Amino acid sequence: MVSGQEYRGRAFAVTAVHGKSELVSGRRDSMTEKTFSTENSVRRKFFLWITGMIAVAVLLIGGCERFGGQKPGKQIDKVTLGVSATSLLPSMVHIAKAKGYFLEQGIDMEIMGYPTGKHALAAVLKKEVNIGTVADTPIVFNSFVRDDFSAFATIVDSARHAKALARKDRNIETPQDLTGKKIATTRGTTAHFFMDVFFVFNGMDPSAIEVYDLKPKEMVRAIVNGDVDSIFAWEPNISKAQNILGDNAVFLPANVGYMATFNLVSKNDFIENNPELIKRVLRALSKAEKFIKENRDESVDIIAQHLNADHGKINTLWDMYEFRLSLSQSLLITMEDEARWAIKNNLTDKTEVPNYLDFIYIDALEEVRPEAVSIIH
Repeated sequence: MVSGQEYRGRAFAVTAVHGKSELVSGRRDSMTEKTFSTENSVRRKFFLWITGMIAVAVLLIGGCERFGGQKPGKQIDKVTLGVSATSLLPSMVHIAKAKGYFLEQGIDMEIMGYPTGKHALAAVLKKEVNIGTVADTPIVFNSFVRDDFSAFATIVDSARHAKALARKDRNIETPQDLTGKKIATTRGTTAHFFMDVFFVFNGMDPSAIEVYDLKPKEMVRAIVNGDVDSIFAWEPNISKAQNILGDNAVFLPANVGYMATFNLVSKNDFIENNPELIKRVLRALSKAEKFIKENRDESVDIIAQHLNADHGKINTLWDMYEFRLSLSQSLLITMEDEARWAIKNNLTDKTEVPNYLDFIYIDALEEVRPEAVSIIH
C-alpha cells in the first residue's frame, strides 16, 4: 500500500479505522467541505426569505383587520351618498358611518348634505352622488318625467314626521282657522303632500289657502318673523321654530293617516353595474339598525353631535321614527295615492299613475334581509 506519495497528480492518504485501512481523497474532502458550506448558506438564505415572507403576511393581515376587518387584498370601493343635511331621517346612514360598518363592508362612504331629500334625489339623477336618501313624494314627482332610477330600501318610516305649526297671535287654534291665512311648505315633498291630506281630512278647500314654496330653513325664519301664519314642515325644523316662538306656537292635529318613508335610491345603471356593492351597503345599514335598537342613548348621542343639536331635543324626537330596513306594500300604496293626488291637483301634466314596481329594486334587500320585504311581486 502506498502512503503519502504522488500518483498521477493526485494525493492520497491512508487512514486506519478500527484496524482497517480507508482510502480518502484529499481533494474530495476539500470539495465536500465547500459543498456543505454552500448548502448551509443556501439553507440560511432560504430560511431568512421564508421568515421574511411570513412576517410580511402577518403585517398585511393585521393591517387589513385594523382597516375595518377586511380580508387581504379586498378592494375598498368609494361611494358617495346624498342626504338631507338637517334631518333625523338619514340617522341610520350616519350611525353606519360613525361605527365603521361601511368600512367593514369594504366601502369608503362619503356622505354629502343637501337642503332636502328632494335635492339629494336630484343629485343622484345628475350623477353628483351614487346613492341618495329621499322621501316617497319626490320619487313620485320624478316618476312622471323619467324612469331611470329605483328605490332599493326604506330606512325609516314615521306617522309623525310632518307637522303643522301656527302662530297663536294670528288667531289660529284649529285647522279651519287656516282658511285665508298665509302658509308655507316645501313643494314636492312629504310636507306638501301631508298639507293637502290635512286640508281634505279636515274638510277644507286647498284652493282657498295661499301657500308659499320655501326651503325648510326659510320656513323657520318666515314664521318666526311673522311673514307667514303657519308652516307645514318636518323635524327638526318644526322644533326650532317652536322653541323661538315659545308660547306663541300652536300645533295643529296631525294624525291624518299618512306614513312618511325615507328611502335609498340610485340610478338604474349604477345598480345594474354594482349589485354586490348595493348588498354590502344594505349589510352595513342592517348592522346599524341592530345597533340603534340595542344602543338608543349612544345612537342619540351620535346624531345630536352630527346635527350639532341639543341631546335632549333629539332624545324627545327619537321615538317618532322607526329606523328599520324594509320594502313594504304600504310604500307602493302611498306612492300610488300621491300620484293620484298630483294628477288631480294638476301638479303634473301626466294623467296616468305609473307602475311603481318598476321603480323599486327588490333583489338586493331580498337577499340580505328577506324578512324585510313584504312587497307583492
